Amino acid sequence: MKNSYDKWCVRFEVTFYGVDKEGKSFREIKENTIFFDSNFKIPNKLPFNSKENVEINFLLWVDRILPEKLVPLPNDYHSNDVRYGEESIEVLEVNSY
Repeated sequence: MKNSYDKWCVRFEVTFYGVDKEGKSFREIKENTIFFDSNFKIPNKLPFNSKENVEINFLLWVDRILPEKLVPLPNDYHSNDVRYGEESIEVLEVNSY
């Protein structure tokens, strides 16, 4: 079992959901990787001793983070021709480092 001082590599994707000027729905997916450990400020965090706990801690942490702090925003994110309504985050892989 890993101890709470181990570093973890979390690979994740952020899906941006939007509507274009013709009313058609679309989504854009951006992927990134972050090194993650117990030094992150996370309310109610679990011990960093399993992949499952790290994934839960990561999702607790990103719940308070703006998407632009995690991945580059879509090129048309601020365009008047497109309206983005929500984002979702999915963990793809968690590995100890």
